[in-house]
Amino acid sequence: MQQYEDILKELEKKLAPKVLKQYGIICKKLPFGDCSPIYLAKPHWTNRFDDDRKSTLGIFCSVWVDPKYLKRNLYSYNIHAKTLHKLPGYQLKPKLFATEFRSLVNTTVADWPGVSLNYGPSTLLMGRDSCDLDSFAEKVEARIQGYVDIHKHIDELLAQYRSGSQKRVRPSQLYETQINILLYWPVYAVRSSF
Repeated sequence: MQQYEDILKELEKKLAPKVLKQYGIICKKLPFGDCSPIYLAKPHWTNRFDDDRKSTLGIFCSVWVDPKYLKRNLYSYNIHAKTLHKLPGYQLKPKLFATEFRSLVNTTVADWPGVSLNYGPSTLLMGRDSCDLDSFAEKVEARIQGYVDIHKHIDELLAQYRSGSQKRVRPSQLYETQINILLYWPVYAVRSSF
């Protein structure tokens, strides 16, 4: 178990400065139960990195090894969305957020090893993969890169639910509006010239 924890710590040291600088994502290894996952999130997504929090809320990604699954030669990864309705600065409905997030990432994550999106709203996705010691670092780095690749969807959805923002517009509505403007603009232009 310790060898895996050491690998996670080395990956944290290697990747944390890069993902923070390029994407504003915190990458930090923190203790939880009998393991210490690597967590990834932006500060406005979660209070996970606040030492003084009473409970964890918000959205965060994690990768970890625990004794139970290590016996089966597996590591785990997930994206949690804990108590979203209480996330400060947002008016979130957890089930709606989970549904919209999953529809945005479904195709992208389909080839992630052992992934499933069939959970309640507090687990947006979860998966497990084999963790042979010689390939573990490479696999975890791929999961972290996968999180980085889909983080923009979390930002986009959160922006739509920001408290005090104007009426929320679904991306499909925006697309329909753009199409209608393109299709009917000549008609408006002709009518307005009379």
